[in-house]
Amino acid sequence: MIWSRILPGAVLLGLVIFVHELGHFLMAKWRGVTVLRFALGFGPKLWGFTRGGTEYCICWIPLGGYVQMAGDQPEPDGDMPGGPHEFLSHPWYGRVLIAVAGPLANLVTAFVLLVIVGMIGITYPDYPNRLGTTPDTSLAYRMGLREGDAIVSVAGHPTTSWVQIFVRNEDVPRGTDVEVVAQRASESVRVPVASSQREPFFSSLHRPPDPPVVGSVATGMPAYRAGLKEGDRILAVNGKPVLTWDELPLAFRGRVDEPVHIDVQRDGRTIGMTVTPMDPEGRGKENGRIGIEPPRGALYVERHNLLESLDLGLHATTSLVGSVYAGMWLTVSRPLYYREYVGGPLFIAQAARQQARRGLDAYLQFIALINVAIMAFNLLPLPVLDGGHILLAVLEAVRRQAISATAYVRFHKVGLFVLGTLLVIILANDPMRLVQRHRALDPRSTTSERAPAPNTP
Repeated sequence: MIWSRILPGAVLLGLVIFVHELGHFLMAKWRGVTVLRFALGFGPKLWGFTRGGTEYCICWIPLGGYVQMAGDQPEPDGDMPGGPHEFLSHPWYGRVLIAVAGPLANLVTAFVLLVIVGMIGITYPDYPNRLGTTPDTSLAYRMGLREGDAIVSVAGHPTTSWVQIFVRNEDVPRGTDVEVVAQRASESVRVPVASSQREPFFSSLHRPPDPPVVGSVATGMPAYRAGLKEGDRILAVNGKPVLTWDELPLAFRGRVDEPVHIDVQRDGRTIGMTVTPMDPEGRGKENGRIGIEPPRGALYVERHNLLESLDLGLHATTSLVGSVYAGMWLTVSRPLYYREYVGGPLFIAQAARQQARRGLDAYLQFIALINVAIMAFNLLPLPVLDGGHILLAVLEAVRRQAISATAYVRFHKVGLFVLGTLLVIILANDPMRLVQRHRALDPRSTTSERAPAPNTP
């Protein structure tokens, strides 16, 4: 049981750190810079060996890793290193290549993982192939379909689930008529659909609505902090009854940063709690989210060949890069608001376990996301980070003169202070988030009867 909790996070962090440091290591070797140590983790050495003049080791504190190169610090007497095999005396473009290699390795790893996901299959929630509400004003109704009908074939191909109905339609070339067959009790209903009607017809098909039952709660999101759990049924939002899952987004819309009272049914009891929707993408007040998903029942798996997966991987990687940088900008522009959603190793481990439970494709996509996040963070032009080394190297190229050892030391002291402060915030957020979650789940913090709620829509 404990391994199922630890292993997904340990594998993720180990892979991301190893790939990043391996990029630096290989480029340094290729450029002829002496590598003294290749370490995963920080602090005292737990295990290691020496080969070819390089010490390879695993350290006690699993918060990162490093590649120690000869001459990567000024000499004790204040002079800069001067040997060709030393990092700081290496040509500026060589230092840029070494610094970029780590983040680039993470980016390439993310792309490869997303290509693999395309080939092993992307899973989507799927549902029974039965129609839900079909208003008499809809095209599906006018063409003979009714609520409760089961769509059993499209264009002569059997359909046994909801997603298959639309996949079969997409497989038929445009400009072609199709026939849809529905089963109604013991009767088969055949519906010929002309090519010009295909898009509006299939758009008019709706499945039965999901009940407002929580299937999963995203770590760190408002629902997590409020104490919502898997299996909870949301009965009302601000006193207004909720009957279907589709009503929830409307109930939270326009309520970003506003406390919202919800009534939840759990283990036969009605519990009142307060949740404050947030705007994770920075889109505005209308984008209220609390971080819950409906239960995942049946799954539809979509697999692609190598060429299709390469194209999907490229687009998905580009999208991830954009999302990560957008998130970083939100964190910088509104640090007090988004700092609660910044997490360290514990947060990543929790999220990794959650994604692993969803399936291999979700887990690999999450590893790709963390790789891109590590790449983006390390490219920030801050001292100590790879971006700081790149900045100094580019300044040297522009000035045609290396900075002094004194300036180099001061530059890195600033970086250590900034990163140290950020590390304290991140590491403090992890246990505080767990404490808040524990308090929210404490039975003494909830009521067994419906709590009064404002009667507002």
